[in-house]
Amino acid sequence: MTGGLGRRYARALFALAREDAALAEVGEDLAQAGATFAHPDLRSVVLSPGVAAVDRRAIVERVVQKLGVSAVVGNLIRLLADRGRLGVLPDVLRSYEALVDHEIGRARVTIHTAAPLTDAQLNELEGLARRLTGSKIVVLSTQVDAELIGGIVLDAHGTVYDGSIKTQLTRLAASMAGARA
Repeated sequence: MTGGLGRRYARALFALAREDAALAEVGEDLAQAGATFAHPDLRSVVLSPGVAAVDRRAIVERVVQKLGVSAVVGNLIRLLADRGRLGVLPDVLRSYEALVDHEIGRARVTIHTAAPLTDAQLNELEGLARRLTGSKIVVLSTQVDAELIGGIVLDAHGTVYDGSIKTQLTRLAASMAGARA
């Protein structure tokens, strides 16, 4: 349920940011607010039902003022706090980023490898990701997972291209088990 709610808030925020030609600025402010409100100490206070609404509002207001975020992001944070929905802020951020990515033709791609990649390998994989996604702008993130043994797993927009040795060995074992039966 929170995913849909986060998407609705993100769409409204996106429409306001697009109208103001401030997609990037609003995204940066939203990311900053999301990181701040994700801090365990602050999160536990602003999400606690034991904290009175007026106190929660005062805390949120001080945080928004300290962050110095844009008016639209500040208003969103206040609205979420007033409605007891600050917990959906991470969903709002993810949904907003996805909307902006779609708008500007950017793809976020995660590459899982068994060992760290060289710059040359990253450049080659960026080109591959650009071709696979059809996006001119690709933002790569990498994660090292020694359990892959070798090869890569590329995750682009939820589509996974698995060329890991671990998966190949699993398929081979399944194939051999099926041949014995």
